[in-house]
Amino acid sequence: MRHQGGFLPVSAMPANRRIDARAQQLVLILSQDPLAAALLGGLVEILGYSAQFARPAESADDSIRRLKPRICLVDSTDPSCCRSEFLGHAAMRGVSILIYGKAEALDRVRELARAHNIDTLLMPPELDALEAALLSAIA
Repeated sequence: MRHQGGFLPVSAMPANRRIDARAQQLVLILSQDPLAAALLGGLVEILGYSAQFARPAESADDSIRRLKPRICLVDSTDPSCCRSEFLGHAAMRGVSILIYGKAEALDRVRELARAHNIDTLLMPPELDALEAALLSAIA
C-alpha cells in the first residue's frame, strides 16, 4: 500500500492488511522444549505472524538456512543457540533475534544479549509484550 512519498507504515494500514503483512513475517522458534515452543508459536500466530520450528535433530544454523526467517525466538536455556557464534551468524543473515525465558535463565544470558544488542522477553509473556517485542524486532 503506497501513500505520497513512499510506503505506509504497518501501523497505518487497515487491520486486515496488517495481518497480511505480519503473516509474511516468518518467526522461527528454537527451543529444546517442544511444548513451550508450541505454546509460544500459538501466541505468535494469534498476533498474525507465521511460526515455524526446527526439525528434529536440525541445528539452529541449519534451521535458519532452511527457513530464512525474519525473526528468531531463542530459548534462553538452549546452549546451542545462546552462544556468540550462532548469534553472529544470524545477524549476518539479517535475522532479528529475541531471547526468551524465565527470569533466572535470562539473567544467565543477559550479558550475551547485551553484547549482541538483542532484546529479551520474560516468560510467560503477556500478549502485548510479545507483540511489542516482535514489532521491535522487525523495525
